[in-house]
Amino acid sequence: MKSISEAYILKLQENNITNELGIIKIRYALAVLKGELIKTVLLMGIFAWLGQLKPFLVVLLLMLPIRITTGGIHFKTNIPCFLFSLGYFLAAVCALPLLQLKILYYYAILAVSVLITCICPLAPSERRPIKSRKKYLQNKYFSLVYLGIFTLILLVFIKDQEIVAMNIWALFY
Repeated sequence: MKSISEAYILKLQENNITNELGIIKIRYALAVLKGELIKTVLLMGIFAWLGQLKPFLVVLLLMLPIRITTGGIHFKTNIPCFLFSLGYFLAAVCALPLLQLKILYYYAILAVSVLITCICPLAPSERRPIKSRKKYLQNKYFSLVYLGIFTLILLVFIKDQEIVAMNIWALFY
């Protein structure tokens, strides 16, 4: 029995829709998507068990567009990736908000995070290189525009200061 992704790839090959390089890219993208889906479901289960599912989902939804365009730390296998992601979200959602800083300090941390992202917004990896200047600029501008939206959402629309703190730590961390 073939997997759904292999059946899809076979259909593309039969209809000559893409070349061999396109098939390699599709196969890689589907593998990444599968890994990310499994990781997200496991993280959701862990944070539901911890009673922190809602804060986790808010942080995840606000951080995802920034993470997609700015890159980040990449590992060769899924287990270190999962463990790093778990540690990242545990720190941002559960540990760092316990520091109970004054809101002014959180705004200062947010300002430093925005500045860092403006100065060096992209972190490509050897597994996900950015090969063209056009793609680099597209990602840079998207990340900066979304960062502005992210900041606006945090400062104007989210009234729960604990959720604001979690998102600021997630951006900073």
